[in-house]
Amino acid sequence: MSAQPAVASDFSKFDIPAVAKFLGVGSDPNNLSAGFNALMITVVILTLVVFKLGFAKELAWWKSLIVYLLLAVFSAALTLVFWTWPIPEVLLAMVVILGIYRFRMWMVKREREHTTT
Repeated sequence: MSAQPAVASDFSKFDIPAVAKFLGVGSDPNNLSAGFNALMITVVILTLVVFKLGFAKELAWWKSLIVYLLLAVFSAALTLVFWTWPIPEVLLAMVVILGIYRFRMWMVKREREHTTT
C-alpha cells in the first residue's frame, strides 16, 4: 500500500464572506479548520449581543443562563453548517442598527426625565 499525499482543499470554488476571510477561514489550503474557531466565537458573541440589544426581557438568572447557553450552542452549530453564508455580516449590521435604536431610546427617556423634573 502506498501512502497518498495530502490533497489541498480548493477554497476558490466557495464564496467565503468578508468577515470569514478576515478571520482566516480558508487561509490555509491544507487546514480546513483554519479560522473556524475565531469565526464561531465571533458569531456566538454577535448573536448574544443582538439578543441582548433587541430581544432580551428581564428573566430570572437561571432562565437567562439557559437562553444564552442555547443561543451559544445553536449559533456555533449554525456557523459550522453554513460557514459560506454571510452570517457575521448580518449580525454585525443588526448590532449596529439595534445599538442606534437603543441609544435613541435612551436619549428620549433621558429627555423625558429632564422635562418632567
